[in-house]
Amino acid sequence: LKAGLHRTYTTTVSQELLDKIDSDKWRSMVFVMSFMHSIVQERRKFGPIGWCVPYEYNTSDIDACILFIEKHLAATVMVGQPISWSTTQYMIAEVQYGGGNTNE
Repeated sequence: LKAGLHRTYTTTVSQELLDKIDSDKWRSMVFVMSFMHSIVQERRKFGPIGWCVPYEYNTSDIDACILFIEKHLAATVMVGQPISWSTTQYMIAEVQYGGGNTNE
């Protein structure tokens, strides 16, 4: 897990990305996404156990999530609105990462 988190921070997350939005919530959310992505990457070793269809999670998944978080924070926090956690959870867990798994 530690190696996966290190790989994510050396390949996907840069200082420029962390400085993009001046908010502690932004940096925390980028870390949480990196941590979750590392867990999913580590989980691939076990194959489709617990998942219906094997899916190759890669950097485009975390890139799409980080882009969504950036846009969502710009539309909410940066204009004084609270973050919609239900929207964030749905978009990341159900659409971005959950969309690769189907019940077929």
